[in-house]
Formats: sequence, structure tokens, C-alpha cells
Amino acid sequence: MSFLKHGKQVLAVCVTFGLCTLSAFPNGTGQASAAGRGDFALNPTPQELKISDKGFPLTPNVGIVVDKKTDEQAINEVVEALEAADVKQIVRIHAGEKVTTPVTIWVGGPSENKDSAAVLDQMGVVGPESLKDEGYVLVSKQKGKNQIVLAGKDKAGTYYAAKTFKHLIQEREGRDWIPEAEIHDWPEMPIRGSIEGFYGPPWTHEDRISQLEFYGENKLNTYIYAPKDDPYHRENWRDPYPEAELAEITELIEKAKENHVKFTFSLSPGQSICYSGDQDFALLEKKMDTMWDLGVRSYAIFLDDIDMNLSCQQDREKFAGDTNPVAAAHAYLLNRFTEEFINTHEGAERLITVPTDYSGNGPSPYRDRFAELLDKDTVVMWTGQKVVSEQVAAEEADEVHGVFKHDMLLWDNYPVNDYDRNSLFLGPIVGRDADLSKHGVAGLTANPMNEAEASKIPLYTIADYTWNPAAYDPIDSWKRSIQSFGGEAAETLKTVAENMYSSPINSTESLTLTPLIDAFWKAYVAGDADQAAEQLIAEFKKIQHAPAKLQQEMDNKKFLQEIKPYVEKLNIYGKAGETAVQYVMAQKNGHTDQASVYRKQLITLFNQSEQIPQKVGQGVIKPFLVKSALVVPPLELTLQPVIDQFWKAYEGRGGSQEAEQLITEFKELQQIPETIRKDIDNEAFLTAIDPFLQNLTIYGEAGEVALHYLMADKNGKTDEANSYKDTLKTLMMQAYQQPQEIGKEVIKLFLINSMWRDLDVVDYRMLDGVNKSRGAGQLIQYTPVYCETTRTNPWGYEITVIDGKVVKRGGNNSAIPKNGYVLSIHANDWLRDNTTIGTSIQIENGVVLVISPEEKN
Repeated sequence: MSFLKHGKQVLAVCVTFGLCTLSAFPNGTGQASAAGRGDFALNPTPQELKISDKGFPLTPNVGIVVDKKTDEQAINEVVEALEAADVKQIVRIHAGEKVTTPVTIWVGGPSENKDSAAVLDQMGVVGPESLKDEGYVLVSKQKGKNQIVLAGKDKAGTYYAAKTFKHLIQEREGRDWIPEAEIHDWPEMPIRGSIEGFYGPPWTHEDRISQLEFYGENKLNTYIYAPKDDPYHRENWRDPYPEAELAEITELIEKAKENHVKFTFSLSPGQSICYSGDQDFALLEKKMDTMWDLGVRSYAIFLDDIDMNLSCQQDREKFAGDTNPVAAAHAYLLNRFTEEFINTHEGAERLITVPTDYSGNGPSPYRDRFAELLDKDTVVMWTGQKVVSEQVAAEEADEVHGVFKHDMLLWDNYPVNDYDRNSLFLGPIVGRDADLSKHGVAGLTANPMNEAEASKIPLYTIADYTWNPAAYDPIDSWKRSIQSFGGEAAETLKTVAENMYSSPINSTESLTLTPLIDAFWKAYVAGDADQAAEQLIAEFKKIQHAPAKLQQEMDNKKFLQEIKPYVEKLNIYGKAGETAVQYVMAQKNGHTDQASVYRKQLITLFNQSEQIPQKVGQGVIKPFLVKSALVVPPLELTLQPVIDQFWKAYEGRGGSQEAEQLITEFKELQQIPETIRKDIDNEAFLTAIDPFLQNLTIYGEAGEVALHYLMADKNGKTDEANSYKDTLKTLMMQAYQQPQEIGKEVIKLFLINSMWRDLDVVDYRMLDGVNKSRGAGQLIQYTPVYCETTRTNPWGYEITVIDGKVVKRGGNNSAIPKNGYVLSIHANDWLRDNTTIGTSIQIENGVVLVISPEEKN
């Protein structure tokens, strides 16, 4: 028997969409027949697992030993699993009775079943008493008795043990099989689940029912009801729910209980409530009491996305003397609800809230006062450094926990897409540290997409991460998610989903296609692209056929409807990609007439794709199509070697010849847009690719000017050099304002190194103002004369600079240091992507320079 910490090695065998066979395990004796298979697609990954190739069949007669306190849902799960395994007679045996069945299953830990502790002791296995809540021990041993124990630390743990048991059953010829196994498993995060907290169309009742079943299957234990566009949740929070909707909520509560999911009911009254008003509080309490009568035991009051002002005169008067009236008003309402409702309803869970200042990790006057006044038992939600956070690090959790001084619950805005309704984010969750629960974070609730079925693909990985973050492998988990969700259609689903893999938290896209495109361009530049072209065409054909295959192979009609416009575009992209490769190769091989036909076809397909606003293959497929149409391979392969030769010569004694060669290259780039506009009489296509053409024009011109400046400066022609430098600066400021489609990685870096040769400048950007309100997309500098804080909304990112060094990153409404300033940018990742703690910042004539901590000599 092999021992596998975290169970990772076992699971890894199962995930090339493959299925674990018994002979795959260490010490395997190959007992699985050729026709048999051993499915072990368990999610989430167990903490500790022993499994062997030994085992026993599930006989037609199986006994289950239960007690009065045994979790009924767990019993139901075991019965359903046995029935699916063709067990004909399931004998229910009460604890204490004699056991005579050929296979016997004890259901329930010592707190539920008085016999399970003795059986575990006989087996020599430690029970679940010392595990975390919801943990369980699952043991199956032969030794002539064919015994199985599903022992939870509590009822939820027993239920999860039953879920795991179902996945251990292996289909065999004759009788299904159970391997000898020993699993000790528990969740790392106490709170794991979702918050239906997005804007736009809420989920349907059927969506929610399906979600709750999915959560039970994947050991998620929390669902927070908070749809922004439910009028009774937000705008009309005072009004009671109609009877029909109350009936649906009742059904959701019952479904949640069946799946051991905590149903949390929430209201968002902050737009209109009088925080100190007795009448409003009575309405709030009445509505919550109605939910109590339906079975709700967990409540949340949310104060996110509201004005940081008090609209009620009574509030303004009551809290006028407080150091932060808004924070005081918010804490007053929440504390009153805890005192008068939570504490007077036995069995009520701790109140959960979202403060108005919910993103970023640092202090603010609002946060400091809110934390000081808020009841210590209230759980506080926050979204990480940003509203949509690419990373959530342990040190960040420590910081925010130190600010709020309450248990923190991460409202993770992944995979939510309400801010980008033409995208589906189907990749795994990434960028969350494995030890957040050791740094004040009680759990994670993911805000899913409006598309409920599509959300299940990333939610599967979130279940995996929150249960066992130390063993979490994003790609491995995602592959298992595709297998679980897609079933027999998994391979086709992978082709589709991997072209919707990227998101604001993960730039990786088109897992199979991207390396094939890279290999093709490298081979093309090297002069031998036939084989690479063939491989790339094969993948594009696979992409174009995948939508139709998915329709044939998959029964999930709701999911197919959700992704319909996306796969329609993917189909067109597949055809266009194939044609693009054919065009480039025909052009390269001098087949002019055939190339002309291919380019016309490519333009037609490209224009068709542009009629569909949904995004697939972001940053991969469309750029490839355009570069193919322009026959412009990646500049890293063509222009960068020439730039490298120039710098080598320039830093020596020469450079003139290399500069002329590079100037020729830049002039050729400038000529491409003019040539394309003459050759192609298709306005729709030219309009669509205009950002690419603009990049070529301005970067080509700026590159040429940069070389004239460098050579004039080197040759001591100061006036001429200064003139070129001024022109270069103007062009560079124009360039960064354009969409960056071609040239950013190569030409922009060349321009930076030309303009600021004595500094190791990482990037640059013009300020949009100083000490003014931050507008859409703007970069603003805030100095001490402005205010104590920047007074910015949550939709941005800020850095604090003291003595020219970054001392703090992230958040909004930052405190402005007396000996420094804050740079604040709206809805843009420029500051986040280009700075770290210690990064040097210089501002020259309104241009912000981000400088690497180690400057050039």
C-alpha cells in the first residue's frame, strides 16, 4: 500500500483526461481487466490518501450500519452510489445489531454512529475526532470482512465521505469494485463557496438549484444570495418578496440543506436606508425574520457600491460629531442588527458584511473607524488589492486583517464577467497564496458569471483550491474540471474552453494554439515552415469543427446556449486561421495568384468574425490573423536581432552602418499601412485593423527619429540631437495612448532605451493631472496640499511614493504622505504591472518614469 501526502501523485495519473487504472498505482498487480477501468475523478484533492490495487467487489447484497444521529443525506448518497453499482439488496442495519452482510459500510463518525469508532479501532485507523470541522476518515479494507467506514468529524464530514466513496467505486466486468483505501481529509478553509453578487441578469431558479447540487458534489459549503439586479435585494429592499419568490427561496434553502450548503440571505440597503432610523430598521428586521421562518440561519448586510455620504438628515445629525460619520453610521446599523436579531435568534450564524471601502489592503479613515466600532464577531468581506485582484498574497491578507481586526472573507471577483459581458472566463483560479487561512482569512466566496453553467468550470477549481490549497495545481485541476463537466465530450470541450482560458487574473490563452503559432512564425522566419504550417492548420481545423462536435456530444443544453455566440466566432476563427496560414505560405512560395485568393477569403472571414462581439482566443487568434494578412511576423523574430546588432555597434566606436540598416527596417514598417490601404479595397477590414496600422506608422516613425537622435548625440551635434529628442518625446507620448497591438515588446523598449539611456526605465506615461478628481482611465498625482486621502473610488490602483521610491502598492482612497505623493490610475493595470516595493519613480515635465530598483551605471 502506498502513502501519498495530499493525494497529488494519485490524482496526477488521472488527468490527462485519462482515468486511473489500478495497475497505475505503486505495487500494482494488474488485477484490472483489459475491459475494466478505474475511474477516480475526485474533487477536491484529498489531504492524505492511501490507496492500493487490492480491494473487493461490491456484492449484490451490501449492508449499511447507521444510527439515529447518522446524517440522512450521507445515507442517501451511499444508497444511490450502491444502486448505481448494481447492488440489488441494501440492508439497513442499526448500530449495535449483528452484521452478517458480505460487504458492510458503517456510515457516520463517532458523534453519529456509536459502532464506527470500534470498527476503526479494529482496523488500526485513527478516527476523525482530531480533524478540522467537516473532515472525515474513509477506510475500505478486505481482511476477509470487506468493511468500509465513512466517518465524519461531524455530519457534513460524513456527507463528504459519502461523496468520496461514490468516486472510489470502479466499474468492472461482472461486479463493480472498491479498492482498499484510507483517506484522512479535511478542508483548509472553513468557508468555501460562491456569492451570486454580480450585476446584470440574475440566475434563474433552476440555475440556483443546479448550482447547489454542484456545490454539494464538490464540497463547497456556502452560497450567498446577493444578486444586484434583484429589486427586492437592493433598490426595493424594504418591500417583502412576493409569495411566488418566497416559495422559490424556500426550495433553495431546502436544496442547500440537502447538499450541506449554508444558504446566506443578504440585503444591500445602503443606497437609501436611514442607518439610525427605527422605521427602516423595523422593515429590515421584518424581512430578515421572514427568511428565518423559511429556514435561513445565516445573514449578510452589504454596503458595497454606494455613495460615501449620508443621505438621511437624522444620520447626519446623529453621527456629525464622529471622526468618520459614514463609518460610524454603517457600524451602528450592523451592530444593532447583531444585537437585536442575531443574538436573539438561537442558532443564527455570525453576521457577514461588505464595507463600502472593500478593495485594497491598507488603512483609511473610514476603515480605521469602522474596524474600531464594528462588533468583533462580524465577518468582513473584501476583494483583495483590487476589485478584481490578480493576486491575493499572505502578506496582503495579514495587512488587511490588521486593518479591519476582524475575520476576513475574500469576495473573489473571479470568474465574474458582469463588467465584460462579451467574455467568458473558463480558466482556473490562480494567484491566491496557499496559506491565506493562516493569515486571518476565514474563506473564499467566488462571484461567478451570469452564465451559471459555464461558471461551473472555474468553480470546480475554486472548490479544489479552497479545500486543499497546498496541493492545488491550476492546470491539473482545470483538466479534471473539463473531464468532469464534459464527460464524453471532454476532449472537444477542452478545445473550446482553452480558447476562453484567459481573464483579468490570468493572461494565459489558447493553450494548444499559442505554442503552435509561435513555432510557425519561428520556422517561417528561419525559412522552413512547411511542417509547422501543417501542424498549425490541423489545430485550426480542429477548432473550426469543435463547435459542431460539441453540439453532438454534449447534452447540457443550457451550457450550449450560453456559449453559442462564442463557439460561432470560434468556428469562423478556425476557418480564418487555416486560410491565414495558407495565404502566408503561398505568398512566401511565390504563388501570387493563389495568395490573392487566400487573402480575399481571409478578409471575408475576418470581417465575419468582427460582426460577433464575443471574445475568444484573446490576444492570440485575432493578432495572428492580422499579422498574417499584413505578412508581418512577430518583431521579436525580425526586428529585435537588428536592434541588438545596432546597440552592440553603438556602444563601441561605430554604429553608423547598423543605424542605416535599422532605419531602413523602420521605414519599411511605416510603408506597410500605406501599401495595405492601396492594395485592399475593403473598408470594414481596414477599419478593424486600423489600430495595428497606426502602431506600425507611429512606432516606425519614432524608431527612425530615435536613431537620428542617437547618432546626432553621439556625433556631438547637440542642436540637431535636441530637436530630434523633442520630436521623439512627442511621438512616444502619442504611441502610449494607442492600443498596443504591434511593437510594444520590441520598439517601445528600444524607444525607452534611446530616450533615457542613463536610467533603467521600465515604462513611461504622461500624467493626466495633479490634485484633481480622477476621471476614467486617468493617471493623477496627489500631493499633501490636496487632502489627507486621495478620495478615489474602488475602481483603480494606487502607489505611494516617498523619496522617489514606492513604499506602498494597491488600493484606493490612499493616505497622502506629508513627505511624498500618491499616483492613482483608474481602471488600468499600468501601475500594478510596472511597480514593486522599492521601484524608483521620477516625474519629468509631466511624464512619469518607472525605474528599475537597480539603475544603469
